[in-house]
Amino acid sequence: MWVDGAWTGSEHDNSSYTGQENDWYNPLKEAIFYMFSLVICCAGFLGNGTTIWLLSFCTKKNQFTTYILNLAVADFAFLMTVEIYHCIALTRLGKDASLITLHLLMFTYNTDLLLLTAISIDRCVSVLFPIWHRCHRPTHLSTTVCSLIWVLCFLFTIILYILQLFSIFSYYFTASFQLLLSALLCLALMTISTVILFIKVCFKSRQRKRGRLLMVILLTLLFFLVLAFPLDALIALNHFLAFDIPDLQHYAFLCATLNSSANPLIYFLVGRKKRGRSKESLQVILQRALNVEEDNGQEMDRPISNPLMILT
Repeated sequence: MWVDGAWTGSEHDNSSYTGQENDWYNPLKEAIFYMFSLVICCAGFLGNGTTIWLLSFCTKKNQFTTYILNLAVADFAFLMTVEIYHCIALTRLGKDASLITLHLLMFTYNTDLLLLTAISIDRCVSVLFPIWHRCHRPTHLSTTVCSLIWVLCFLFTIILYILQLFSIFSYYFTASFQLLLSALLCLALMTISTVILFIKVCFKSRQRKRGRLLMVILLTLLFFLVLAFPLDALIALNHFLAFDIPDLQHYAFLCATLNSSANPLIYFLVGRKKRGRSKESLQVILQRALNVEEDNGQEMDRPISNPLMILT
């Protein structure tokens, strides 16, 4: 895996690749880990695939569903890359395939990370400055931000891969970049946003529909901070403190996989009705969770005639 000491050394030589791995490799333990990961990934494929389908073809789009759609695509891509890694690990293709998989994981993981950061900032602005957000927010801001995130993450990944492939920079530089992006930038912004949204949900949310939307975002951010960020912390321990515990690496990687599979479940749990046993389609539940109504897309895409309505 991407923090695996078997192939993340600065030299990436074949001797270190095989020697370090044989010290701790346990076929039974690896098989159990891959089995659990495969089950989680399959659930994530189903959930994120359904979300992508509904938001792409069955749900009226607004500026927020654009973020959720891109987040579902990033989660799906991350899970797909995880399964590619598993195939590489089981077939023992070696360091070159591992290096490619490493950067694919970085690309999808960082895209997911930046999308969540953008979502948290956007929602915080809507909470702190509701009139400005409703009246003056650019109509296509969500699409523009998501496009920039995908392009920038792809370019950075390609640059880092080329620099490392030709030994211009070691993996230490790649790990440093990853931690700089995750810990110093995104973690700080997401933590502040999570606190603000938590206060909003607990003390100031009076509108039930708006409360559902904030709850979805808050739970998504909390799940990411709890499940996904330990992978970055493990990179720091592994590369800066020579801290290498394979079992801990497995658990951290499994948690990141679980995080990418959990978002559709959050949408369903928040969007379903707590009372009543009437069966509802997944489309209706998703629309309720994301506060998407028949006129919501038009309402989100144009300024309201009376900004003071927001305060009532």
